[in-house]
Parts: sequence; C-alpha cells; structure tokens
Amino acid sequence: MVMAMTTALLPIPAAHSPALADPEDDGSVEPLVVERITPDAVREDSTLRIAGEVTNTTADSVRDVTVRVRYSRHPFTNRDELDEFASGDGWQPNAPGPDEEVASALPPEASEEYSLSVPVEDLDLSSYGVYPLVVEAVDGDGGVIGSQYTFLPYTGSGGDDVPSVDIAWVWPLMDRPQRADDDTFLSGELRESVRAEGRLGRLLSSGAQVPLDFAAGEEDLVELLGLGEEPEEPPSEEDEATAEETADSVPSEEAAEDGGEGDEEDPGAEGDGGGEDPGDEEEPRPERTEGVPVTWAVDPGTLDDIHRMAAEDHEVLEDLLAVPAEADPVRHGAGPDEAAQVWLREARAVLARDTVVASPYAGADLGALLRNDMGDDAAASLRIGQEAVLRALSFEADGAFAMPPGGLMDDSVYELYAAQGATRFLLGEGAMPPASWMSTTPTAQAPLAAPEEEPVEEPFALVADSGLTDVLSMPSWEPGESALALQRFAAETAMIAGENAGGDRVVVASPNPGWDPSPEFADGVLAASDGLPWLSPEKLDEIEPADADEREDTRRNLDYPDSASEDELSPTYMGLVEDVNNDVRLFNSVLVDDVDPFRPALLRLESVYWREEEALAGATRSLVLDSVQDRMGDVRVIPGEPVTLASQTGTTGVLVANDLEDQAVIVRLSVFSENSERLSIGSYTDFFEIDPGAKTTVYVPLSARVNGRTELTVSLHNSAGEPISTQDTVIPVNATGLGTQALLISGIGLLILVAALAPRALRKWARKQASRSDSEAAGAAGAGGPDGAATGTAADPAAPGDTGGGSGDPAGSVPPGAVATPGETGASGTPGAPASSTGPGEDTEATGAGSPEAGEDAQERDKDGSGK
Repeated sequence: MVMAMTTALLPIPAAHSPALADPEDDGSVEPLVVERITPDAVREDSTLRIAGEVTNTTADSVRDVTVRVRYSRHPFTNRDELDEFASGDGWQPNAPGPDEEVASALPPEASEEYSLSVPVEDLDLSSYGVYPLVVEAVDGDGGVIGSQYTFLPYTGSGGDDVPSVDIAWVWPLMDRPQRADDDTFLSGELRESVRAEGRLGRLLSSGAQVPLDFAAGEEDLVELLGLGEEPEEPPSEEDEATAEETADSVPSEEAAEDGGEGDEEDPGAEGDGGGEDPGDEEEPRPERTEGVPVTWAVDPGTLDDIHRMAAEDHEVLEDLLAVPAEADPVRHGAGPDEAAQVWLREARAVLARDTVVASPYAGADLGALLRNDMGDDAAASLRIGQEAVLRALSFEADGAFAMPPGGLMDDSVYELYAAQGATRFLLGEGAMPPASWMSTTPTAQAPLAAPEEEPVEEPFALVADSGLTDVLSMPSWEPGESALALQRFAAETAMIAGENAGGDRVVVASPNPGWDPSPEFADGVLAASDGLPWLSPEKLDEIEPADADEREDTRRNLDYPDSASEDELSPTYMGLVEDVNNDVRLFNSVLVDDVDPFRPALLRLESVYWREEEALAGATRSLVLDSVQDRMGDVRVIPGEPVTLASQTGTTGVLVANDLEDQAVIVRLSVFSENSERLSIGSYTDFFEIDPGAKTTVYVPLSARVNGRTELTVSLHNSAGEPISTQDTVIPVNATGLGTQALLISGIGLLILVAALAPRALRKWARKQASRSDSEAAGAAGAGGPDGAATGTAADPAAPGDTGGGSGDPAGSVPPGAVATPGETGASGTPGAPASSTGPGEDTEATGAGSPEAGEDAQERDKDGSGK
C-alpha cells in the first residue's frame, strides 16, 4: 500500500555508512541486507520487488520489526548528487513506499527474510531519470535498526524516447609483479589466482561470457601450448617489403629470360609465385559471436609470470617479509603448474576473439624512468611487453593502443608511445578532465596534439569515466553488496545517458588493474550493458575520433598533475635499481649473444606497484641483485694447487669455467705477479670464448729470477677491461730450481777442468816411466858392458851424489880439482853437459835440452803459471 506522498526532500539523518565506502572486514553482520532489486531499471508498467534479510545484531530482543521503503518522486539532476545521496549527507527522500512487518519479536542474532513489492505506477514517478531509494528496518518505536541507500532508474513508458549512450569495456587481466628473478616467485598467490575460483580465473570467465573448462583433460598441455618453445615472430615491415619486392621481381626476370617484355604483366605470374602464398597467410582470429564485446587490458608481466609458472620448474618463497634481513627466505620447489596451463589454454581461445591491449611490461613506471634518465628501460618495457604477450597468447597485442600506468602520461611518455606507432591512448580523467564549463559527461574521445614526428593516423585519447571506475570498485563480496553495486552502475549510466549533451557519445568503463569483483557483480555489469535500454555496447577498436564540431573544448589539454609526479617511484629508489642495472650490464658484457636475460626482472623492479610497497620492493630488489651476482659467479676461475718451479722457467695452467647452462661467454683473463722482480709472466692467450657448461685451461709461462715464494693474482674481465670477478683468485708459486742449477754449473766446470788436466797428467806419467826405463838401462850397461868396466858402483870412492859418467874412459872421470855440485849429474855421463834443476819437491827430469818434449812441457807450465 502506498501511503500519502510528498514531493519534499527532507533532511533525515543517515543511519548507514556510505555505499561507496569500503567497509572494514571486522566480521560484523549487517543488520539489513538488500539481496535483490528487480528489475534494475523499472518502467511504468513494471512491478518493483525488493527482497533481503533483517538480523538483530544487538544483545537484546527487538520487537515489532518492520522493513519499509522511502523514496523521492523527483529524480537527481546531476551525477554529483548520486555521491551526496550515497554518503548519507544532504537531502533525504521522504515519500513512503511499501512496508512489511517481518517479526513481532526478533531475538539477538536471529534473522528474518523480507520481500517488498509495489507497482511502479503507484510510485507516481515523473519522467525518465534516476530516483533515490532507501530501504530500512525499524522497530516498534520507530528506531532504525539498519538501512541501505540505493537508486531506482526509471524509463517512463519505455518507448523510443529513452536516451542512449555507447559503452565500451576495458576488461583487466593484471596483477602485481609475482617474481624476483625469472625462476623465483615471491609467493604462491598467482598459483591460486589462475584457478577457476581465483581472481584471474573469475575475470577470465566473466569477460568470456561463455562457459570455460578449467579441467585439464587428457591432452598434453605442454605440447598443446608449445610451452618452452619460442613462438615465431611475425615478419617486420622491412621483411614484408623485401619479400614483396622479391616476389614482384621474379616474374619480370623470368619474362626477360624468355625474351618477353619485363614491363608487361605475366599472366602466369600469380600462379608461379608472383602473388602471395595462401599457405603463408596468418590464420584469421575468430570473432566474438555472443555477449558484450570487451577489450582485454593485459599486463604482459602478468602473462609472462603465468607462462613461466606453466612451463618450467620454479621456486616459491614463503613469507618473504617475515624473514629477518640477514636470513635467507624459505624456498619451495615447484614443477610446471597445471592450473596455469589450463588458464593459458582458455585465455588463448577467449582473448583471440576480442581486441587485446597491453600496458608496459609489469606496469613499469614510465614517468619515473624518463625523469631519471632511464629511457632505455622505458622503451624496453614496451618492446618486451609485446614479446611477452606473443609468447603467452601466440598473437600480439594491438600496437595502435597505448595504456600508460594509472591512465596518466606527460609529454615525454606520449612521445615514447607515439614513436612506437601508438595512435589511441587509454587515459583516465585525471589526464584529460572535462572542461570547467562542462556540466555533463563529455564523450570519451579527445584529440591529442600531434607528436613531433607526423603520425600515420590522427592520435586521440579514449578517456575512461572516473565515476564508473569508482562504481566498479564498490565492494561486492558480502551479502547484498553486489545488488547495491549493480543498482549504482545502472544509476550512473542512466544519468550519463539522460544528460542533454547532444550528439553521439561514448563512455569507457575501465576498472582498476587490481579489480576483484564477485562473479555476480562482474557478470551483472556486462549483462546490464546489453540489457539496460539506455546502453549500447561498442567495440573499443571501432571508435573513431569525435567530429571536430562535437569535441571543441569538452576536455582540457593533456595534463600530468603534480600529485602524479609525487606518486612516482622516488629518485632514491630508482638509484638503487640503477645499481642493480650496472651489475646486469656487466653480466651482459661477457655474453656472446646479444641477450639481456635480467631485463624483465629489472622492469619488474621498476613497476608502479612498488609505489606503496616499499618493504616488499626492497626485499625483491635484494633477491634480484643476489641472483645477478650468483650468475656472474658462474663464470669463474677454478682455484688450483700451489705451483712449484723446479727450474728457472715453467708453465702453469689456469682453469676457467662457464657454469651458465644456456649462455656462452667471452672473457679476458688477467694474471699478475705479486713481485715481478722475483717472478715474471710470459705471453698467454688472454681473450677466449667458453661454451655453456664448459671449461677451458689457459697455459701461462712463468720465469723465476730468485728462489722463494710469491703469488699470482688471477681475475676475469670483460672485453672493455672491467673486472667481472667479485673476488680474485690467488695462486702461490714457490721457485726452488735455482740451487740445483748452481750445483749443476759447478759440476760441469769441474768436468771441464778434469778434461783439460788429464792429458798433461798422463804425459807426465808417461815421461816418468820413460825416464825410469832409461835409468835402468844405463845402469845395466855400466855393470856388464862389452869392455868389462864397472862404473857408478857402490865401491867407487866418488863424492856422495856423484855418479861417474865414463865407461873406463878418462874423459868420463871428474877432472882433478873440480867439485861436483850436489844434486847435479852429467847428462848421459858426458863431462861438461848442463844439468837440469827443479824446484823443491819437483821431480827431476833428464831430457835433452832441445828435445820436443822439453818444449811442450814448458808450454804446459806457461799455461798453468808454473813455467815462469
């Protein structure tokens, strides 16, 4: 029954928290829940039905509980009034609607269901518009137990006079970075998210608008998805142009060889390969045949995380922030995840039917990168993003679309995107707000000033409606929240459509990247986009720039608010990331191939998600730095045993290992002596390449000048001479060969001396023997010669030492009065012959004065200094 109605809007205190506020999850029970409002938009001939539940959340029993409706017969005049009403402030409706007594007594914690209905014509609504509606439960004394503020869109008779607006959906599949280095996941969050009941699983199902199969089935998903294989890159424009030129030239050359005119068209050219080979054409992607068209907004970093989790073994960290700073986090090994494989299989089939646009890889903070002179990383985030989408989905995102993080960009970000060929920019209203004089919602299209390089197409922005973004962020998981959020969505879009703005308009609905709606709400907003009479779904990629006469001054020029600059990753943090980048650059400098394996990890560190996660960002940065240094340590010198030199020179081998499993390296070996005066180093091969997992030995020649211990310092460098070793390798060298060498030299000298003196000693011995023989022969002749004379006998009265030289001849006797000098003797007993004398201790040699032996003996004495 409809009671007497009043058109006045009376200020009534609000008894419920604002509808747009995010209630704290304190486990409390809402005393009044609105579970259903049907229909979500009423006509004059409709019946409004509201159903829900009342719960006594007090400690006392409540008597005579009634649920009732209050509303206003006057619609809202602008969208700002929706916010004011939902907050519980300002004017409140006071027209009574239907009511129902639900319980005469309601004990504590007890609940009762209610159901209200009323013919819309009894509400006496005036015209198309959105009307305020309050559902409240009261006790017998009129005290409010609980209330809910919502909206009632009304289309009147539902004829052709209902206004309309186009709506284009941007459906996000995004998450924060889930990895540090490529193989280390920060938590198991993503593993849960890709399951059918997980956030990304639900978003995929709702956006698909068709049933999905999250069961693995019997197929080999690794083989089906080509996991672990690099997809073929589509040909570049240069390659395509070259191929066309080659194809065009073939018929002409063949015609010239056959004597035909090269400029004439060859009738058989198309069949002979002059045209395109149908087998080389890319298979057309399927198109959506049912449901509301959506444009999938993907974060390539998220897709890359899922692909990695599906394809390879990896590690998952446990409670990273709970680990003390100096301790290592707990790691759990995990194999390829089947749920991730299934999600990829379904995503490839679903997303191929719609347009896919991509953010920078991992939501890289482009503004902060460009502001901190890290433009190479900013460009890499776009390039690597496209590669990641291709790897995960087997097709590329639409490069004509640019989606800067947060929907904001300054001129430098705009120029970066424009240089990559982007012409359509998905922005938030903070980047291009409505003009100050605008009282209605402008169309989403907004012109952008042409970049420095003349674009192929006119660039323009597609600005998401901030009001709808806020509505889509409303809580929808607790009982009744989804119904109220759907009513607010209907109210917002009805207000936009009902504005007397003139001309065709498009509104872009774009939830936040971390959107986590309930399935009921996600499914409901898409169904409402197709079912509400004032909404017309539109494909985002089919929206053209607004006509010049319809777009004048409806939005301000591209703006980058000061608050956006303040929210960027700080220069201090970017400096810390740059330190990691320096280590990455050093690691890359020794890789043979032109690869940059840690670039995705760096881009993940540069993500906008870390703006509010300082502690987690710091822990993740440390993990990446440790990983880079560990990989650098895989290119190393293997320490050997101490070296002993047993001679003046020698060679030692230095073993260098490349423990990287997938990259060949090229390094420079440096070997230095601690004391070059004691130990010098010869020439060796110092620049060489090592295959993955291989080792090589470099032989280094050494030369010692002094016995003793010294050290060699061995290190590895890149081609520019920068050290890549975190710690030098020291090889002790002990030179012991110089004492042995001295002994050897002395021994050789002795042998030379012996060899030189031996002939002389032999000759002396031979002469002694000859002299003795001559003396014996002379004695024998004197004793029994032919004359029978005896000479030199013991009975001869000669002086001591004298020997008679005659043989009975008077000439051989000593003349009278002559004295023989002791020790002298006549040669061969001949009187007057000179006597040879020797020094003390020397042997006496009797030889002829002019004999050859005497001359030779004199020469020998001269040589050794004894002949003087």
